[in-house]
Amino acid sequence: MFEFENVRIRRTPNNSAEKPSSNRGARRGFRGHVGLGAIRRSQCSGMQEDIIDFFRNPALFIYITLMMTVCVVHGSQQVGDVVETEFHVYRLHQYEISGNMYGSRNHRVSYEAVSLSARALRRTMVTTWRELLTHDVDDMWSIATGAVLIFIPDNIDELNDIDRKAFLDLEVKLLNVKTDLAVYVAPHNDDAASILHDVSTRAEKAPSAVQQLIQSLSGNTISITSSDQIPELPDSYKPSNVVGRLSSGDRASLSIAFVAHYDTSSAVPGISTGTDSNGSGIVALLELLAVLSKFYDTPSTRPPYNLLFIWTAAGKLNYQGTRHWIDEFQKGIEGADFLDSGLNRKDDRIDLAICIESIGRKTDGLYMHAGKTPSENSAAAQLFKRLNKLAPNKKTELVTKKISLTTASAWEHEKFNIKRMPAVTLSTLASPSDPARNSILDLPSTLDEEELMDNIRLIAESVLGYILGLPEAGPSSDSRIKSEVSMLSKDAIDKQRVHHFIRQFASRPRPVGDRHATESVVSNLASVAAAYGQVFKSAVTITDAKTFGITQNRLVAERVKPAVFELVIAAGVFGYLSVFYYIATHSQKSVEGAVSAIRRSIF
Repeated sequence: MFEFENVRIRRTPNNSAEKPSSNRGARRGFRGHVGLGAIRRSQCSGMQEDIIDFFRNPALFIYITLMMTVCVVHGSQQVGDVVETEFHVYRLHQYEISGNMYGSRNHRVSYEAVSLSARALRRTMVTTWRELLTHDVDDMWSIATGAVLIFIPDNIDELNDIDRKAFLDLEVKLLNVKTDLAVYVAPHNDDAASILHDVSTRAEKAPSAVQQLIQSLSGNTISITSSDQIPELPDSYKPSNVVGRLSSGDRASLSIAFVAHYDTSSAVPGISTGTDSNGSGIVALLELLAVLSKFYDTPSTRPPYNLLFIWTAAGKLNYQGTRHWIDEFQKGIEGADFLDSGLNRKDDRIDLAICIESIGRKTDGLYMHAGKTPSENSAAAQLFKRLNKLAPNKKTELVTKKISLTTASAWEHEKFNIKRMPAVTLSTLASPSDPARNSILDLPSTLDEEELMDNIRLIAESVLGYILGLPEAGPSSDSRIKSEVSMLSKDAIDKQRVHHFIRQFASRPRPVGDRHATESVVSNLASVAAAYGQVFKSAVTITDAKTFGITQNRLVAERVKPAVFELVIAAGVFGYLSVFYYIATHSQKSVEGAVSAIRRSIF
């Protein structure tokens, strides 16, 4: 018999009653976990849709594209330098005489800048006048480049004697140029120095081929373009002669004509002031008109000669204005403008035409240029004697030159001689081929005003002595008179007036191809001359010659990347767009994968 007295069965109180309560809590916890997961899955799904919508938005594509474009454009510019520079330039002369074209036949520029040593087609050679002296200029024109830009000193009047001679030699070469290139000259400045430095740097060879390739791909180049906004001369354009007249009142009187062409010329006419050639001639005629007009104010002092003062146009184009005036004069129709005033110029007979050119330089005397030695009793011979006797300290030398009918006239008086009219030219130049006659260096600073005034006085007194019939030795040939005797007062040649005329007419370029400058000179000449005598203007018909406009222009130099660099940029942009397109088309799958990975890491 078993004994259970010491055996106790321990029972947990209410154990069975706690189980239902514990099961309900577990179920509530499970439902809570399930709800939180659903919420999180919903949030991740919403985030996924937002990210996908963000990448699908076209605004993002446009924004990134614009940002890339801005970065490419601004990144290709040279930091710290002016990207675009404008130059006021002057074109090489262009004209035609007897079917022969001279100078530059083109004015348009749109090429890349290169150095003088480059041998590249369709480029703009950029150089300085000093560098040009060390190269064969003729060889440069034979290279089929697009244009040439030459920088000259901005203070050209400060060149020393050696540099002036070298510059004159270069001008002579440029005067004989015949080229299809557009050739321009510009004053040197800081912008020019920067461009010359960039051009020379790019022309230098790199130490290795790889560096040279990188430089050619990424280095900056300079593109030079012309504005082409300056109009050419219209076919109807005609420069004008200006003619002033002092009348003796006697229809049978002979006439003395003073002649000077007013236009300027050089290898670069747009920058040439021509102060001595022939600004001094313009000033001399104006001052002679002002001085001699006083003798024609009253009948008692009026000389028995008519005086003509003729400022002719297109003198540098084989003296077209002079030829036109002579033709009209011989036809007897040039005086139609005076018929209303009762002065029929058909009665004028030229006793002597005195052409004046370049008389403002300091020299030992004057040269009288003539076609042949004048006869003893001719007006030219009388004038020559008086010039020498009135100024014993200055010697006037006679220079004769045979006139050629097949070539352009060397001096203005030759146009009169060809028509069998007596004429001479007074000048300080001994030869018509003197380079100073057509030079940019003919500046106001080189003109000697005192010398010009002395020469004007000498010419005025010599002509007065001749037309008044005074002794050749001067106003008085009495040996008992020791003091200096002059027909003109000491202040007859007005210094202030001469200075004003120089500033107004001899200090600015006056090329015949510049319509505005030509018309301005004609208008001012007529206005000033009208204060001393009768004046009229006559339009000149240019024959056997042609002038061209656009004596100056504006060039824009822009720093740009080479054309090959654009291909590199295009390849980079294409690669960028390809990558962006791939990302855009595969963004949903990528985002879904990323979100799934995030969800797995969370759960």
